[in-house]
Amino acid sequence: MAIKAAEFDGHQWRSALPQVAALIGDEAFFITRIGDLWRTAGKDQGFTERLVLDQTEPEIAPRVLSELDALSLFADKTLVELRLSKTTLDKSLREAVDQWVQNPPEDKRLLISGPKLTKTETSASWYQTLDRSTGVIDAASIPSYQFGQWLERELKSQQIMMDAEAKSAVQVHTEGNLLAAGQVIERLKLIQPDLIQGPVLSLEQVLDVLTQSARHTVYDLVDLALKADLVALNRMTDLLKAEGVEAMTALWAISRELDLLLQIRYRMDQGEPVNQAISSLRIWRSREGLVRGAVNRLSLIQLRKLLTLCHDADRTIKGATQEPAWSILKDILLGLAGHPMTR
Repeated sequence: MAIKAAEFDGHQWRSALPQVAALIGDEAFFITRIGDLWRTAGKDQGFTERLVLDQTEPEIAPRVLSELDALSLFADKTLVELRLSKTTLDKSLREAVDQWVQNPPEDKRLLISGPKLTKTETSASWYQTLDRSTGVIDAASIPSYQFGQWLERELKSQQIMMDAEAKSAVQVHTEGNLLAAGQVIERLKLIQPDLIQGPVLSLEQVLDVLTQSARHTVYDLVDLALKADLVALNRMTDLLKAEGVEAMTALWAISRELDLLLQIRYRMDQGEPVNQAISSLRIWRSREGLVRGAVNRLSLIQLRKLLTLCHDADRTIKGATQEPAWSILKDILLGLAGHPMTR
C-alpha cells in the first residue's frame, strides 16, 4: 500500500535505500523534498554516481534496459532517476521498468518520479510489485481543508511553535500552497534561527520575519502571469532568477497551474459553465478571478502548447540544451499572460 507523502519523513531510508522506489503525485513540495531525501540518503550510503533519465527522451526503454545490465564504473554505486512526464507508460518502457523492478541490480538504486498515474498504469505489474512492498509514495496534493493539519505537523517537525494567529497568517500568506509554506518556514529558520526551539512565536514576530525577507515566491510569479501584468512579471522573473531560485521549482509551480487550467478549459469546451468547472477543481476562492481570466483568455490549443514548452524547459534544466532554463520559463509565463508566442 502506498505511503502518504505527508507522513513520510525519510527515516526508512537512512540505513538502506530500497532498490526501487516510486514517488508519484502532483504536489511539487513532496516531489522536491522527498527526492532530496532520497539523493541525500544515497550519497550517505556510498552511491557516488547519479544518472537522470527522462520519459521524453528518444529510445528511453532501451536506455533503461542498458542501465539495468551495465555495471557501475570503477565499482562506484549509482543512483538512477527515471522522471515521468506522462500519466502512463508505453508498452516498451513499462516492460523495461518491470524488468528492473523484478530483478534490480545490486550496485544501483532507482527512483521513479512523476505525476499521478492512470488506473491502467497503477494496475501494471511494476507498480503493483512496488505497492505491495511499500515502495510507492503518494505525493498527491493535500486538500485545502487539510492544509492546517499539515502545517501543524510541519512546524512540529521543524521544532517551531506559533500561536493560532501566527499560523493563520501563514495560511493566508501562502493560500494553501505547500511549497510556498515550506519556503516561509525555511525563511523563518534562516532569518531568525534564535527563535527556533524558543518561545511560542506571536503573530507580530512572524509578520516581522516575513516582511524582512523577499515576500515573493514562484506562486506569486504564476499569479502575475494569470493577472497578465507583463511589467511586474518581467521584473519578478528576473528578481527570482537573481535570488537563485531553482528553475525546477518554478517549473513545477507553472506546470501544476497549467494542468489545472487545461482541465478547466477542456470542461468549458465541452459545454460546462466556467464557474462550475472552477468549483469542481476546488480552486481557492481568492484565486478564482485569476483563474477565470486565464481560461477565458487562452484556448485549449494555447494551453497545450505552453505545457509542451514546460517539457522543453524540463529537458533544458537536465542539460539537454545550452539555452538558459529561465529564458524558456519567462516565455511560458508571458504566454500564460496572453503575450504573443514566439516559439
